[in-house]
Amino acid sequence: MVIGKLETILVLLGIVAVLSVLAARIRFPFPIMMVLGGVGIALVPGLPVVTMDPELVLLVFLPPILYSAAFNFPWDELRRNLRPILLMATGLVFATLVSVALAAHWLIPGMGLAAAFVLGAIVSPPDAAAATAIFKRLRVPQRMLTVLEGESLVNDASGLVAYSFAVAAVVTGTFSLGEAALDFVWISLGGVGFGLLVAWVVGKIHRRLDDPSTGITLEILTPYIAYLPADQIGVSGVLAAVAAGLSVGNRAAQLMNPVTRIQGAAIWSFLNFFLNGTIFILIGLEFPLIMHELRHTPVWHLAGYAAAISLVVIAVRFVWIFVAAWLGDRVLPPLENQIERPRGALVVMSWAGMRGAVSLAAALAIPLVVADGSAFPQRDLIVFLTYCVIFVTLVFQGFTLPWVVRRSGLEETVSEAAIEHEARLILLGEAVERIDAELKRPNSPVQEATLRVLREHFQTRQDHLEWRGTVRDLEPADIQGDLRFLVGISDAMRRRLALLRNDGVITDTVRRLIEYDIDTDEQRLRRLFFGRAK
Repeated sequence: MVIGKLETILVLLGIVAVLSVLAARIRFPFPIMMVLGGVGIALVPGLPVVTMDPELVLLVFLPPILYSAAFNFPWDELRRNLRPILLMATGLVFATLVSVALAAHWLIPGMGLAAAFVLGAIVSPPDAAAATAIFKRLRVPQRMLTVLEGESLVNDASGLVAYSFAVAAVVTGTFSLGEAALDFVWISLGGVGFGLLVAWVVGKIHRRLDDPSTGITLEILTPYIAYLPADQIGVSGVLAAVAAGLSVGNRAAQLMNPVTRIQGAAIWSFLNFFLNGTIFILIGLEFPLIMHELRHTPVWHLAGYAAAISLVVIAVRFVWIFVAAWLGDRVLPPLENQIERPRGALVVMSWAGMRGAVSLAAALAIPLVVADGSAFPQRDLIVFLTYCVIFVTLVFQGFTLPWVVRRSGLEETVSEAAIEHEARLILLGEAVERIDAELKRPNSPVQEATLRVLREHFQTRQDHLEWRGTVRDLEPADIQGDLRFLVGISDAMRRRLALLRNDGVITDTVRRLIEYDIDTDEQRLRRLFFGRAK
C-alpha cells in the first residue's frame, strides 16, 4: 500500500476517532457515519490524493475483518440456522452477482461481461454490521440477528471466491465454466480444510501459553497464518480465515486463559474499528483521482448507472427472500426450529441488505492492469459504482430501517439486557448453591472462611441484580444522578490511588493493576445497573 508519509496514517486514525466519537454522541451507527465521512473527505479540497497497492488491500484489510467476525459467531447458531443462512449467503449472492452483471453489461456502454461480473461479485455480499447495530437498539428477534450475521459471514466468503474468479477471467482473458466449477469446489473445500488445520495447530499452542501478550500476538497473526499459505497453495484464503475464526472462537474458553480473552477482545475491537473506518477514509482520499479518470462521462450518466445498479441490488434481495420463503413453506421439509415468518419479517430482512467495508476493500483490490499490460477495463467506474451502492444501501436503507422495523411490528417486549439480567441471576444462584453444598460437605478441602467470603461475594451480587430488576423501567433522566455518583466514586478512588503512588506507598505497577480493576468494576456497574457502558 503506497500511502506516502507516516503522518497520513496518523491523520487517518485521527479522522476515524473523531467520527467514532461523533457517532457515539449522536447515537448514530458507526458504518453509516464512516460512509458519510468518506463522502465528506472526498469533497474537501487540498487533501492529499492517496493511492493503494491493490495487491495489498485484500491482505491488509480482509483477513482480520473476516476472522474477527467468524471468531465471535457461535457455531451452534450457525448449524441451527444453516438452511436460511446458506439460501441467503450462497443462492442470493450468486443471484445478485448475475443480475448486477447482466444489468451493468446491458446498461453501461463499453462494459464487457467479464468486468460486469467483477462488479456483480463485489456488490453481491451484504455487510450486517450496520443492520445489527440498528436492530440491537430496536429489540428485533434474536433469530433474525443470527441469520443476518451468519449470512454476512458466509456470503463474504462466497462472494469473494466468485470475485477472484471474475477478476482472473478479466486479467487472463479466458474463462471455462466447467473448469471454474471444479476449481470452485477445490478452492472452497481446500480453504475450509486448511483453515481448520490452522485452528487445530493454533489451539494446541494456545493451551500451552500463559503469557497474555504472546497469546494476543498469536491471535492477531492467526488470520494471516490461515490466509497467506492457503492463498499460496491455490485454495481460498478467505474461507481459510473464516474457518479458522469459527473453530478457534468457539473453543476460546477452553484454549485461552481469561486475561488473554479479555485483553484480546479489546484489541480486536480496536482493530475492527480502525480497519473498517480506515477503508472508508482511504476511498474518500482516492475519490478525486477516480472522478478525474471518469471526467469524460457525464455526471447524469454516472448517477443513472449508480441508481440502476443500486436498484437491482435491492430488488433482487426482495425477490429472492420472498420466493425462497414461499418455496421453503411448500417444497422443503420443515426445520426442527421452524418458526412462523410474518410478512413483516420478510420485508425487514429484505431491507437489511446493506453493503459495507468488505465490498469496498474488494473494489480497491482490483488490479490496475491485466496480463497484456493494458489497464483493467472500467476499473475506476467499478470502484465508483461500488461506493455508490454502499452509500445508497447504508445511508438510505440504514436511515429508514428503524421505521420499517416499527411498521412491521417485530419489536419484542423483552430486551437483550433483560435476558442477560435473568441469565446472570441464574448463574449467581448456581454459584451460591455450590458453595452451600460445599459448606455442608464433611471434610471439605476448602477452608470454611474462604467459602463464606465467596458466598457473601456472590450473594451480594445476586442481591444487587435483583434490586436492579425492580428499577429497570426507570427513565434515563431518573438515574442520571445515580450514574454521576458512581462515576464520582470511581474518580475519587483513582485520585486517591494516584496520591498513594506519588507518596511512594505503592509502585506504579500496583497502581496500574488496581486502576484496571476500578475501570472494569465501573464498566460492569454501568452496564448492569444503568444500562450503558462507556
